[in-house]
Amino acid sequence: MSGSSHPEFAQWLARFGLVLGIVAIAGQYIFFQPLFRQMGLGLIGSAFGMLMYLTILTNLMLLAAYWSSLAKGRGKIAAFFSQTGVRSALAAHIALVAIVYVTAIRGQLALTPAMLVTDALLHYLAPVVYLAWWWQLSGKCAVNYSDIPRWMAWPAIYLGVIMMAGLTTGAFIYPIFDVSRLGAAIVAINITLVFCLLALICAGLVFVAKAQSANTNAPAR
Repeated sequence: MSGSSHPEFAQWLARFGLVLGIVAIAGQYIFFQPLFRQMGLGLIGSAFGMLMYLTILTNLMLLAAYWSSLAKGRGKIAAFFSQTGVRSALAAHIALVAIVYVTAIRGQLALTPAMLVTDALLHYLAPVVYLAWWWQLSGKCAVNYSDIPRWMAWPAIYLGVIMMAGLTTGAFIYPIFDVSRLGAAIVAINITLVFCLLALICAGLVFVAKAQSANTNAPAR
C-alpha cells in the first residue's frame, strides 16, 4: 500500500489543518469587513460574498476532508470526502489556488497587516499543509490519469458560474477574468492558461502518487 508510514503525523496534520482553516476563514471574514462595507455588504452579505471566491470554497472543502479523516462517525459527507480521488482533486485545486494567487492576483488590493496574515494563511500555509497531508495518505495508488477530467470538472463549473455572473452584472471578482477591462481575447487566453496549469498539476499529482506506490512496493535490497 502506498502512503504514510507515519499515521500519527498524518493525524496531526489533519488536526492542524482543520484548526488553521477555521482560524484563517474566520480571520478573513473579520478583518476584511472594511472592504466588504466599501462593497455595500453587511455581516450576512459579506459571508455570502466570501463564498463567491474559489479560495474560500476550496478551503472549506479541505476542512471537510480533514474532518472526514478525524470523525469517528461516517455520514454521507464524510464518506464522500474520504475518497482518495476527491482528496487528490482537492490537492490539485488548492495548489491551483496558491499558484494563480501568487502569480496573477496578489497585490491587487491594499491590505492591512491583519488582512495580510489571513491572506497568507489561506493562500500559502493552508496549501502547504494540505499537500503535506495528501502526501501522507495511503491508497493513492488507486488514482489514474483517467481521473483528471473529473478532477477538473468542479473548477470548470465554478468558472462558468462566475463568468456568467460577471457578464450579467458587469462585476468580475477576479481581475484576470474581467472581460470589460481586458477584452474577451485576453480573458480566453487566461482561462486556457489556468486550465492548462490545472491539468499539469493533476498529472503531477498522479505521477507522484504512482511513484510513491512503486517506491513503497519495491522489494528491499
